Amino acid sequence: MNRIDSKTLTVAGTAAALLLTCQLTLAKVIATEEFEAGSTRPITVVVLPSQVELVKQKLMRQEAQVEESGDLEAHLTAAVAEQFRAHGYQVTVVDADAITEDPAVQELVIDSNRRFDELMTNVGARFSKSKNVRNREFNAGDEAKLLASHLDVDALAFARMQIAAPAAGVRALNFGVGGESSMLTVTIVDGTSADVEAYITLPVRRRGSMFGGHDDIIENPEREMRNYATATLEEIPDAEPSLRVETSSEDVISDLESLLE
Repeated sequence: MNRIDSKTLTVAGTAAALLLTCQLTLAKVIATEEFEAGSTRPITVVVLPSQVELVKQKLMRQEAQVEESGDLEAHLTAAVAEQFRAHGYQVTVVDADAITEDPAVQELVIDSNRRFDELMTNVGARFSKSKNVRNREFNAGDEAKLLASHLDVDALAFARMQIAAPAAGVRALNFGVGGESSMLTVTIVDGTSADVEAYITLPVRRRGSMFGGHDDIIENPEREMRNYATATLEEIPDAEPSLRVETSSEDVISDLESLLE
């Protein structure tokens, strides 16, 4: 019978404890009470162009795979939109055609993405704490309000994904163990207040159990992005128009006029 020394047991135990902690603390849908109750849950949603960061870890540096990331972004945007539709939301997708038809959309999307990314950079780690979202501590700024008004939607959806994979040499040095990681988040921002209404992640315990690795993602991006989007968004509450409390049009117009002054 093989003998397992105490050091091996300690390492295994520590890894298991860390994994359990992640499973318990990384919530799937973190939302405001009003979103959960339905009063601020949107009916119409615009899915903005997704952003995917695909990084190959080489021996001495990290290398961003820009071209491949661009291909993945289109598939991820389509997959996220598909999931929102499956839950009864009316979805608008901002793509190249939408920007061509309305050039003003491009500037508004750039401004909204920039402001949202600033928010993520400043407080990103705190998104995982439910009390911060429930207390409405996060706001995507006036840019989100202007874009939502221009597109006449209730909310904006921002999808962000990070994929890191070791190159063959790095994997060999690690004896083929570990190295690959992935993370997808979808954030729903209210179009009237610009508050973050829901922050949705794929729990750690689901990663790796149903997805392929880096090579699978590159080989079949449509399938893999659909798998990620489905697993991440499958438990969001359905759209319930009867529960939503609409803000008066006069209040909305007043707010927009003050932004444009």
